[in-house]
Amino acid sequence: MAKQFDRRQVLSAGVAGVAIVGLAACSDSDSDETTEQGLTNTTPTSMPTNKVVAKTTDVPVGSVFKFNDPNTGIPAYILQPAAGTFIAYSSKCTHQGCIVEAYPDASGFSCACHGAKYDSVTGAPDEVTSKTLTATPLAKISLTIAGDQISVA
Repeated sequence: MAKQFDRRQVLSAGVAGVAIVGLAACSDSDSDETTEQGLTNTTPTSMPTNKVVAKTTDVPVGSVFKFNDPNTGIPAYILQPAAGTFIAYSSKCTHQGCIVEAYPDASGFSCACHGAKYDSVTGAPDEVTSKTLTATPLAKISLTIAGDQISVA
């Protein structure tokens, strides 16, 4: 005689089956593999690379160069305040996230949303901004200079 299943048992088995398939789908398919010798293969899935965003000639001393940060997609600025010294800042205002604009003479940054002002060399907010809007400086972006290439890490 064949065993009969009630509706509750059938539904429970179905839910368990779906859960097992769901867990298998969520597993890490790029996990470490063990070789025949018992060694673990840990091939990285991505290698960190520097992304060239400008040439040193694009940023003369005392000027500012606008580019899109390849890591965030947000506009950013490179400045050369002194010969051979390159610094970069995100253009995202630390008050409420609006985009700041650089002064044409590279002396600072200004946010049109609420009037926040930042120093171009330190990224720090000016005295009024730090007392009324934010004391947090603009986010500094790490640069690498190789020959005439300026890269973002």
